[in-house]
Amino acid sequence: MTGATPRSAPELAAAVLAAASGSHLEATLREVLHAAVLHVEASFGALGVLSPDGRRLDRFVIEGMEEDDRRGIGTPPTGQGLLGLLVAEPVALRLADLADHPAFRGFPEGHPPMRSFLGVPVRVGDAVFGNLYLTEKQGGRPFTDADVEVTQALAAVAGLAIENARLLERAERRAWAQAGLDVSTALLSGADPGEVLRSAAARVAALSGAQAGGVLTPVPGSDGALRVMAAVGPNGPDAEGVHVRVDDEVLREVQQSGTPRLVTDVEFERLAAGAPELAALFSHAYGPAVLIPLGGPPALGTLVVMRRRDLEPFEPELLDLAGAFAAQATVALELVRSQERERRLQVQADRDRIARDLHDHVVQRIFATALALDRIGRSVEAETPDLARRLAERVDELDGTISRIRTSIFELQHQDASPEGVRHRLVEVVRSVVDGHGLRPDLRVHGEVEELPAALVPDVVATVRELMTNVVRHARAERVTVTVTVSDRVRVQVTDDGCGLPSITVRSGLANLADRAERRGGRLGATGGPSGTQVEWWVPLAR
Repeated sequence: MTGATPRSAPELAAAVLAAASGSHLEATLREVLHAAVLHVEASFGALGVLSPDGRRLDRFVIEGMEEDDRRGIGTPPTGQGLLGLLVAEPVALRLADLADHPAFRGFPEGHPPMRSFLGVPVRVGDAVFGNLYLTEKQGGRPFTDADVEVTQALAAVAGLAIENARLLERAERRAWAQAGLDVSTALLSGADPGEVLRSAAARVAALSGAQAGGVLTPVPGSDGALRVMAAVGPNGPDAEGVHVRVDDEVLREVQQSGTPRLVTDVEFERLAAGAPELAALFSHAYGPAVLIPLGGPPALGTLVVMRRRDLEPFEPELLDLAGAFAAQATVALELVRSQERERRLQVQADRDRIARDLHDHVVQRIFATALALDRIGRSVEAETPDLARRLAERVDELDGTISRIRTSIFELQHQDASPEGVRHRLVEVVRSVVDGHGLRPDLRVHGEVEELPAALVPDVVATVRELMTNVVRHARAERVTVTVTVSDRVRVQVTDDGCGLPSITVRSGLANLADRAERRGGRLGATGGPSGTQVEWWVPLAR
């Protein structure tokens, strides 16, 4: 242990108070113990913290013992024997050889030899917080009366320092709680979720002493991809919107468990290696990080805050604060998510209604008008060919108008589809299959299709593509309706007004779809005849 020259008690007290003024409780305890060991020239020291009921030692902070020795000793003492004497009678105890005391019960195997002993209680206010134990004064000498007096004075100052640390932690908890409340209030008041998450990342970064942060959210319909929803820090704006595929067990564990996690420099390097899109922006400058899941399990997203590589790692106490913040923010996120889902479904229902009105009323009236004009043109073609030609031109214009309205109807129903979403993939499949074939498509999506399990999305998209392709190749149809419904199962229905199913010799595609459904506990069925066909594919969803 150290053999440094001891400092005066006032200097030690000032050092402890300075440490406590900006440190967490654990750091303060270590500063107190280090100062005591240094001052009385002890080889070993321990600060035992009492349990809430004051009857036993709950945990130990140790100074002067190698880590291998600590592991070899095993479980720290809980307050039996000589240590228990100070728990029961919190008064100063000085011994030239602790083995001579009747309460001494020996050392566990692997424990370093110790003779001289000095123990004093540490009080916070009127309550005993724990005991300060110092052993094996250097040079084989016993502890002196002066050592007792100075250690008692140091223990008194330590009590003040510990109280300051507790006040600091309570203030920090209030600050974190206020941050969670502010996030919840902003979300529930209708503020833009992106701005709120950006503000939340900035608040958490400031509270935790981080220099950068952001929120990662899963990309709907993808298999493990994440999107940077919001980011703060020197390169934050450049990172927002970036899609990354992170194959990292630490991040997956946080996402799946919903438990905050401290990340070391090495773990952060490994995590960044799986996200090359972000590595250039963040990984070279940052190291220690905290992953804070929002919601779950599994998490709706993960808030990440990072410190520069040249700074200290995050304190373990931060996990409790981060967990409380995440719990409060998650309640609001879940409610906002539910409200957004209801609004999205309502908007889609309104668009479907407008699309139906356009098709059933506007398009049909225009079509009837065009048909009437065409009949008039044909009836006067022999007598007034010029009038018949002009009527035919108007009929062509009306046909073009109908085509444009039908295109607008299709786009109206699906203009919300984000490029990375399942709805967008379905829209693109339908559009690509019917393009150039003169077939009028109608895609209808009911339920939360964006929440389909990522592993199931390829099967749904492949089913729509195969059934649509069959209609184009074999049905000789004019119109096809694709309905995708998500409830306790996902169901794909494709209905056309064509000539019916192809012969059995060309149905290998349907057989493949039937196999896909059966592997997942579902089935494929078809009904219809010469005037139209409906094929239905469905599989159950695990809830």
